[in-house]
Amino acid sequence: GWTASDNVVAGNELPFEGTQVANFLTGVAFLFQDVSLEGLCNSPLFLSFNVVSNEQPKFTVEVIWLDIERDPIGTGLRMFIPPNTTDNPNASNARVTFFNITDRPPKEAAYARLLFSKAFSEEDSFVSLDQVVLVPVKTGNLVNNPGFEAGLTDWSGPTFQPNFVAPLEGVADAFTSTGGTLSQDVPIDNQPANSSYVLSFGAFAQGISVPLLVRVLWLDQGGNTIGPPGLNIDLPIGTLGVQDNYLTYLDLTGPAPAGAVTARILFNPGVTEEDSFFKLDQVILARAGTANLVENPSFENGEEGWTFVNALVEGSIDSYEGASVAIIDVDGGVIFQDVPLANAAGHCFLFNCGLKVRRSALESAFSDALVKVLWLDDRGREIGVGLNLVTFGFARLGGASSQWLVYTGITEQAPPGTAAARIQISKLSGSSAFLEVDKVVFGRLV
Repeated sequence: GWTASDNVVAGNELPFEGTQVANFLTGVAFLFQDVSLEGLCNSPLFLSFNVVSNEQPKFTVEVIWLDIERDPIGTGLRMFIPPNTTDNPNASNARVTFFNITDRPPKEAAYARLLFSKAFSEEDSFVSLDQVVLVPVKTGNLVNNPGFEAGLTDWSGPTFQPNFVAPLEGVADAFTSTGGTLSQDVPIDNQPANSSYVLSFGAFAQGISVPLLVRVLWLDQGGNTIGPPGLNIDLPIGTLGVQDNYLTYLDLTGPAPAGAVTARILFNPGVTEEDSFFKLDQVILARAGTANLVENPSFENGEEGWTFVNALVEGSIDSYEGASVAIIDVDGGVIFQDVPLANAAGHCFLFNCGLKVRRSALESAFSDALVKVLWLDDRGREIGVGLNLVTFGFARLGGASSQWLVYTGITEQAPPGTAAARIQISKLSGSSAFLEVDKVVFGRLV
């Protein structure tokens, strides 16, 4: 699969998923893989990966279109991650999961070369890369100026301003020290009726009390709001300020109602304390295959729709999203939900959720957990495994709070006879660690 320079090596330090990461060590380094585009009908590609580092130099991520002879014929994506963006100076569990979408490949493209490149770095520098996902999606990013590289062009937000210090990606983000609303109206009149959309963004806050409300509203031809909101994402006051870095989100809207021609994306942070501020970067909206198929994905209705073993739901002011989280016990446990699927055979599904390790005592806590998607037939019998993520997280001694980790995966194709998917999250006993679970997303990108 992968081709790398000599100073990119597999290592078991700071694993995010599984037991190994790709470590970019001293000097200039690169890692790439050529991915076949056969059968993808020139679809844009959705990209996700996770990074943590120490003294990270300039880092770029590219998707290069190759012809059948593997000669370059175009560029689908080029990301610039500024120095120190993914550093972890407090030795906490803050790791950044990135999301992006390529342009549509040319018809002559046979391969996509996914290339990670690190600039020169000194002896103490490293960059750890893990959990790389590249899959087709219905459309490219429909948001104009998604990374605020052109300031606030195409955005409306009088209390926001462009900021060129420590963005998530590129050279700019949107900044406010007073709160307010930042919005963009995204035309969807050229998309099929009743479509669902994938939304992603990165958020950062300085201060211990900065909530955030994110909404997607549907507008008709006259600019009137119609139907229920496509999304309501509510981050409580205690989430962003203790994350130690940008926290990224990914969700699937409900179907746009008949007559919807615009999707209005609104970000409304609450910034009330002196020296507090909020930053937003890398906003994505693209057409997807389905809405979120999970019932009660943020546990706002308690255990409804889920089966809990040695687990419970608690209210939280530092949840990943909403006012509640599911908590799996120190002694181990599991939560699962069987999601009915229609016409699933041959399709792959997107999974995303937030996980956080929480200490039960005044000592560092570590947790190994499994995230599985199991295929079930119409009698509830297991007929295959679609996804199996091995996750690791910790809560350090002396830290005020641990951090949310964002896990994203794509299932294998569902086999014939699939009637449901069992989403199952479980953890081992030990190490004085609770596991918090929040905002479970499951649906199709295509």
